[in-house]
Amino acid sequence: MKLKKIIAAIAASAVAISTMAITAFADTTYHAYLGVQTNPGWIYRNAWNDATYGKDVDGWDYSKLAKDGAAADIGGTFTDVEFTTDGTYKVSLTGADLSSEELFSLLFISTDIPVDAGVSITNVKVIIDGSTKYTFDEGYIPEDTGDYIQVQARNIWNDDLGKEDGLFGYTMPTDSVEMEFTVSGLGSSAAADTGAADTGAADTTTSPTTGNVPAAVMVSVMAVAGTAAVVSRKRK
Repeated sequence: MKLKKIIAAIAASAVAISTMAITAFADTTYHAYLGVQTNPGWIYRNAWNDATYGKDVDGWDYSKLAKDGAAADIGGTFTDVEFTTDGTYKVSLTGADLSSEELFSLLFISTDIPVDAGVSITNVKVIIDGSTKYTFDEGYIPEDTGDYIQVQARNIWNDDLGKEDGLFGYTMPTDSVEMEFTVSGLGSSAAADTGAADTGAADTTTSPTTGNVPAAVMVSVMAVAGTAAVVSRKRK
């Protein structure tokens, strides 16, 4: 009788631990946004946490392109993405004709992932008007990125990215610019639609669903259950 109570207590503890782990895992939701700045017109969208033109600044519409401190007189729709687990994601600006501009002074992915989160960003693709122009095997994260991971593809003030010449050739978009990227270090994943605009630039992007039990939790539960089974066999 005592053995049954011990086994029941162990099993209950394992379930409680796994439930807490799953809840904490699912509650960690991150976001990514496309950032741009053109030259010479200085049409822009800054990092999400920019103190003047960021997402949470009162009275500022972060969903639109900007120029001279106000909404730019140009169309365009930003598609941002949120995620909780490892996967491949895409952020984009569609319906925006930037062909009158000469180049991107800045082109980047702005995230709210802390720089010390142990997360890697790889396979970063720059897609302009449906055509992949360049792929970074490892996402370039400048040393002065701040508290959150920012992955840059263009920065005319950065030597590593080739300054004004950049690392790849392109023409300014007449309709769309996208950046696709792969996240690892958050946890296991399963395929699902990201909701990003489909421009035909690459294979359909997939993102993981939430609610999957992390592998470490499953191993922990199995180990506890295995221990209980060994105890039971020994008592018999």
